[in-house]
Amino acid sequence: MSRPELVTYDGLPAASGGAHAMRMRKPSAAAAKVDAFLGACTTPARDSSSVLRIRAGGAEARSEHWRALATEMLGGPSRTERTHQEWRVRQDGLSDVLAALDAATSDDVTRFGSPLAALVLSAAVRLVDPNDGAPYAGVSAEATGGFAVDGYGRTLGASGVRAAFGTTASSLSLWLAFPGDVRLDAAASHVQAHAPVRLSAKHWRRWTPARSGDGYGSARIPSPLTR
Repeated sequence: MSRPELVTYDGLPAASGGAHAMRMRKPSAAAAKVDAFLGACTTPARDSSSVLRIRAGGAEARSEHWRALATEMLGGPSRTERTHQEWRVRQDGLSDVLAALDAATSDDVTRFGSPLAALVLSAAVRLVDPNDGAPYAGVSAEATGGFAVDGYGRTLGASGVRAAFGTTASSLSLWLAFPGDVRLDAAASHVQAHAPVRLSAKHWRRWTPARSGDGYGSARIPSPLTR
């Protein structure tokens, strides 16, 4: 069976700031928008994961407040790095964490201006056809033979969403795989209609199977939303 031609959207790569800014003051409002987007446009590829991340570099009193609050709600940290600590958040604990983030003050930032604390959601997904709610046929990691697109574990055909709902700002990163055939324009329009951010006109790429049959070549393309 021949491998499919696909189109990907990388929104946004690290060189462009790493994520779309979500212009919503309350983390719970941003989380609700992302949840609605996921429900309308995707189906899970595997279980999502959520962590409460507290960055280093904040005022000591505010940092201690968040560490104590995280430990009270979630137990001990699951990961400690020089730059941050993380606490795993189960599904039934999400609302409590978001409520705490909603109550944050303007002082809950690091010395670099980043949110001091954030709920970080990571989800592996597949885009779905709005006509039947099923994943697009031919758009999967299996269909591309597990072709690796970079050195960071991303596989062509797979899609992912990473959202950070922070004390002073929220952001959304998208890696989306679309069908590269006649379905593309409608698929992109459906995603934009439900996405809580405006997709960039840049960062679209078409992936074409190599003639040898063992890989892919790619090239940047104009956004299908501008045609």
